[in-house]
Amino acid sequence: MGLSTNKILNLFKKSQSRASAILKDKSKASVTVENALGKAVSNRSDLEGVWDKMVLLLAVSKDFINGNYTAIPKRSIIAILGGLVYFLSPIDVVPDFVPVLGFIDDIFVLNLVYKQVLKDLEEYKTWKSGQGKLVSIDGES
Repeated sequence: MGLSTNKILNLFKKSQSRASAILKDKSKASVTVENALGKAVSNRSDLEGVWDKMVLLLAVSKDFINGNYTAIPKRSIIAILGGLVYFLSPIDVVPDFVPVLGFIDDIFVLNLVYKQVLKDLEEYKTWKSGQGKLVSIDGES
């Protein structure tokens, strides 16, 4: 089963379009982030290589949606939410239920998003530490 980078990128592009629409509805955006959080926690062992990145992506998403942190450019939050939408999607290049390989395309997309928005994430971490808070995915983020 070969991975098609082009197919993954096309699905991710569609996820970003969905993310842009979802961002217009704060409650839908919040539900999307909470669903991604639940799936991430349930599959943490499969996401071990990207866990810290996932925590950061989820935390900045929560803070943006809640209005606590709005300094991130819209294109970056759309990319992040697009990555989370892709992560949640049952339509993957490699279905999540496939042992060992199920999350490989999700991890590819999450790493891609992380690299795309790294500068913005660094600024977020600086802002977060200035608030005297750690980056986390619990209620304190």
